[in-house]
Amino acid sequence: MNIVILGAGALGSVLGGLMARADISVTLLDLNQAHMDAVSTNGLTLTCDGESFNLKLPAMRPEAYKGPADLIILLTKTMHSGMALKSVRHLIDPGPGKAGAYVLTIQNGLGNSERVAELVSPDRILEGTTMINGRFLGPGSVATNGTSKTTFRAISEAARPFVRELEQLLSPIGFVHDPDANIVIWQKAAFNCAMNAIAALGGARVGDIANEPSAIVLAKAGAAEVVAIANAKGIATDLGAVYAQIDKALAEHKPHKPSMLQDLEAGRATEIESLCGTVEREAENLSLAAPINMALAALIRLRENAAKASWDG
Repeated sequence: MNIVILGAGALGSVLGGLMARADISVTLLDLNQAHMDAVSTNGLTLTCDGESFNLKLPAMRPEAYKGPADLIILLTKTMHSGMALKSVRHLIDPGPGKAGAYVLTIQNGLGNSERVAELVSPDRILEGTTMINGRFLGPGSVATNGTSKTTFRAISEAARPFVRELEQLLSPIGFVHDPDANIVIWQKAAFNCAMNAIAALGGARVGDIANEPSAIVLAKAGAAEVVAIANAKGIATDLGAVYAQIDKALAEHKPHKPSMLQDLEAGRATEIESLCGTVEREAENLSLAAPINMALAALIRLRENAAKASWDG
């Protein structure tokens, strides 16, 4: 099976490195030319639990890769999904008589498979979420604290045979097929809605949140809103599991700087609309209240827009 990772930043490169270590055919695709050049020239340096490996694997811009591709793992920021998929349209729709690649989105947030479905046939879409972490150390170099579970499912019965083949191939790096992967997606979103947005607004690392009891109360209340909305949609999420995930992060990941804070500091757009923004809209559609997520979304939007505003003259 030929796999391409579309969006080979920190996490995408870690996944690619883990696959290369397992002798799985994988190609990294990204717009970061310096990173792609470094991997192509010197290989990818993957530091895993303090041990470093140099791995040879192809890396290039998306439009430069001509195939073959059986699976595209989509890992761009959610707001870039459409643009990224269009850049590999030749892999998704290769022409008459040829089967296009399946697309697996394991991006953060909610609504990812719906965004993919704007460009990809539903019978070739897989969705999921991963707990693998990644840190970008510089062009050609990434790090992770080790492998962890990636849960995924097909959104159409037609893709089930492919899913079974994929699970067998990727099980050595923690990929698990679960027909209820949407539950895991919503539980991770509940965690991210709370922790990412609060960290970004507070300019705080996870340990800073752990040291402020009122911030912990706020995070858990925001997460509870997300779980309530998922349950109202018939998705049987477990609030206790989300709280356990928050507690684990507060205890074990104190130095971590969440991605939304990193985005604000770098002047990049955040993924707030696929997190708290989606929760706000889903609540409105269900005639439910989600005041914490609504407030977090509004404040992040304010931060983003204020950073771009010019009041000179």
